[in-house]
Amino acid sequence: MKKIIFSLLPAIFLWLGSCCITTAQQSQVAQSDQITTDGQRVIQDDNSPTGRFEPVTVNQWSTSNVGLQFSASLANQVVLVEALDGGTLGIEGESATIHANGTLSFPFQVTDQSGVYRVVVINPAGGDDGTAVVAALVQLEVPAPVD
Repeated sequence: MKKIIFSLLPAIFLWLGSCCITTAQQSQVAQSDQITTDGQRVIQDDNSPTGRFEPVTVNQWSTSNVGLQFSASLANQVVLVEALDGGTLGIEGESATIHANGTLSFPFQVTDQSGVYRVVVINPAGGDDGTAVVAALVQLEVPAPVD
């Protein structure tokens, strides 16, 4: 009997933990992005129904300006912006405010390390039940050096 209880216990915790994960409604996620670099040269201009955008290739140490377009209903919403894999965000602190027209812009600089640099935007109360949701995921990739 004890063996069955201990086997079910992790499954129960996993089930309870998954109840708190929410899927964002389309109006709560970034609908498009525009990434510019090198004096406003557009390197990505993309749409996404999920707020997750394809990786874009950048050079080592380059600074890109990331622009995200949200629904105007999110105007003045405070969101959290975090670099998950290193790099430097050009914002004060960890939060930013979506502008009145639904845009959010911030600079991001990658390092000299090759790989994908992910920047996530989290809406702390964007879920149906007030839970946090991932509102955008932007990916910048530094290719491995050619020998």
